[in-house]
Amino acid sequence: MLGDEAFRLVKEARNITTDHIPAYNEEQVRLVAQESRYLWTRIEELIASLNTLQSQGGDGHEFESSQTQDPMGHQPMSPQKQFGGAADLGGYSQHSFDSDPTTAASRSNAMIENTNAQSTLFLVTLNRNKRCLLAYHHKRMEFIRSLLWALHLAPSLVPAQMSVKLSPEEQNYAREYAKLNSAYRDAVERQLCLNDSLDWTANGELPPRDLFIEVRVVKDCGEIVTENGVVNLQAGSQHYLHRSDIEHLITIGYLEHISPK
Repeated sequence: MLGDEAFRLVKEARNITTDHIPAYNEEQVRLVAQESRYLWTRIEELIASLNTLQSQGGDGHEFESSQTQDPMGHQPMSPQKQFGGAADLGGYSQHSFDSDPTTAASRSNAMIENTNAQSTLFLVTLNRNKRCLLAYHHKRMEFIRSLLWALHLAPSLVPAQMSVKLSPEEQNYAREYAKLNSAYRDAVERQLCLNDSLDWTANGELPPRDLFIEVRVVKDCGEIVTENGVVNLQAGSQHYLHRSDIEHLITIGYLEHISPK
């Protein structure tokens, strides 16, 4: 059914949370784009048929020969199948339509209304597909931007299990976004803070008192390199580590700070 592929894509976008993002669904995006191209082709064909019908003064002969396919790509429907057979037309035959100007005009109007209805349906579906594609990618871009700010605009700190879920274009977007904001930050610092630097990722809390903190691993992070060597952060384990080494993992929810009693 028209629009189903776009609906599935939006459902995936709803599963994006602050600490989880599904893998980029390239196949589903391709299906939505393919359907959208098909709809645009159908709209152009319908408009061309409508212009032909109107330019001929409503006799409908050329319009019949170029009658469009249905949305599922089946063969074109004949006027008898689309508008009913002779019995459905009150007993009039094809010859009756052609010889009776009043009936021919009514039939022409019906064709025009049918074409307008189809083109409107296709156009509404096309616009909906476009909005769904934009919403899907916008939601993923929001996640990437939030993640980068949590990681102090350092794309290299993005966990591997999360990085593999991003498309190559999204990974490039993350690098360029971080580079652009870092350049802007540096320019502002040069103008406003000659002897100091700004932490644009600070959340406004009081500065930490302890250099080392105790943390609990909420999600498996694998091995990380700290100032004191390699540490394996397995889910459920607890560690006493330098705050600067693991603060970004706390921010994105992979570690939990165990506050002293």
